[in-house]
Amino acid sequence: MILRFRQHVTGYLHANRVNVTGNRQPPLEATGRAGITWEPHPPIGGLAVTHNSYAVHNSYPVMCRACGQAGFIGGDAPPHSCPACHSTDIRSHEELFQLSLAHVDCDAFYASVEKRDDPSIRDRPVIVGGRERGVVAAACYIARKFGVRSAMPTWQALKRCPDAVVIRPRMDHYVAIGRDIRNRMLALTPLVQPVSIDEAFLDLTGTQKLHGCSPAEALVRLQNSIRDEIGITVSVGLSGTKSLAKMASDRDKPDGFFIIGMAESRDWLAPQPVSVLFGLGKSAVARLEAAGIASCGQLVTAPADQLTGILGRRAGAIRDLAAGIDPRAVTPERDVKSISSETTFIKDLGSAAALEAELEVLCQKVSTRLKAQNLAGGRVTLKLKRPDHRILTRSQTLSSRTDKAHMLFTVGRALLAGELGGKRRYRLLGIGAEQLGPPDGVSLLDLAGDTDARQDSLEAAIDDIHGRLGQDALQSGRVFTRQHRPERDPTRQRAALEKLDEEDDGPKQDPSDNAGKTSG
Repeated sequence: MILRFRQHVTGYLHANRVNVTGNRQPPLEATGRAGITWEPHPPIGGLAVTHNSYAVHNSYPVMCRACGQAGFIGGDAPPHSCPACHSTDIRSHEELFQLSLAHVDCDAFYASVEKRDDPSIRDRPVIVGGRERGVVAAACYIARKFGVRSAMPTWQALKRCPDAVVIRPRMDHYVAIGRDIRNRMLALTPLVQPVSIDEAFLDLTGTQKLHGCSPAEALVRLQNSIRDEIGITVSVGLSGTKSLAKMASDRDKPDGFFIIGMAESRDWLAPQPVSVLFGLGKSAVARLEAAGIASCGQLVTAPADQLTGILGRRAGAIRDLAAGIDPRAVTPERDVKSISSETTFIKDLGSAAALEAELEVLCQKVSTRLKAQNLAGGRVTLKLKRPDHRILTRSQTLSSRTDKAHMLFTVGRALLAGELGGKRRYRLLGIGAEQLGPPDGVSLLDLAGDTDARQDSLEAAIDDIHGRLGQDALQSGRVFTRQHRPERDPTRQRAALEKLDEEDDGPKQDPSDNAGKTSG
């Protein structure tokens, strides 16, 4: 908490900073500019004090990211540097100390972690992903200058940036670091809504007394602690809504802090392209642009029936986002929508034996993640990608939810059987559990000792061995004899992906954004 304490000194107004214990701290006086003084508490009305024939008419909220000082500075314009430490890394905005909703995003997370762990590659372009048929999971900012982007095939990325260092992803390592960052966010506020492993929304409303500072200052402290103690940087977007905070964090990277005030939001958005709207799919953007609606301002003023024809039932919500209106709250508890695992093969596979061996491994991964979260799936979905990159999905709803690997495999193998034969081959295989909920109770058939019950007992014993000795300690003959082992090369897989409920993430992706995907 910062209390206001004024006194007149040498003919001009300046302020002292008082901490929560009532101890007066030294005043922050301007050193390079006459008449500029720190005012830690918002003044009542404008200042009109004259010093050395210099009229001070305004008071500006200012925060220095270098030394952490924050307050109000009187002057004819916001300062260009911090009066306390002379750093130019300052932020000034009329709503700086009023806004409390933020989006925090790690900068090139995977690549930044790898550079932190190996300083010899700090100044080199780094790609986290796989060679051959792998894709780019993350690219550092040096690599991005060459046009390298996430999800780009690695061969294409290396063509653009031949000198890039390609590193296999270490997901367990990234998850552990992401968890540390998440815990630091939770120390600021319980209202933390994860978006992914490396980004989240935070609502710091009402935390001023707890932290003794404004949300903006608390966020700078968070940035500094992550940089100094974890060794990577994060960018912060501060605003009054989730969508604006997300846009703000994208505006000042890396290690940035960008503010979009609510009073300016509509004017700020008006010239921005519609593609900045969080959650708007690429084909929807293309349709809007084809209709002559290229900016957010044009979207806001477009006829409602025209927007409905282009965007469907979400037209009203998207128009509100373009106008800076977003009533969605930060919700810390988000339901997991699905858990899945998939792998890309080094060479296309077509035989039942080879594909079933891969399927069994993936089912074990999904089962392990389900059990760890005390969840079970009521629907199993198989995913296949053909050599031409067309995607097939096949699903089956179960009579009761399951978290058992053998059940996932039985259903997945039946779905797979319908897609085998002839010259059909696949470059990717995935399996997922949907319609999640708590595991169903023991059935009467289980009590009677049927085959499934015995398999459940066997699986429990295998899980125990894997937990104590590792996944390689005990394997089925199908898995043991296979030649393709993508789990030895993490670039060939995306293990146990969790898809969160997207209802709070903005407009849903338009179905036409998934062109080429078929479903059965």
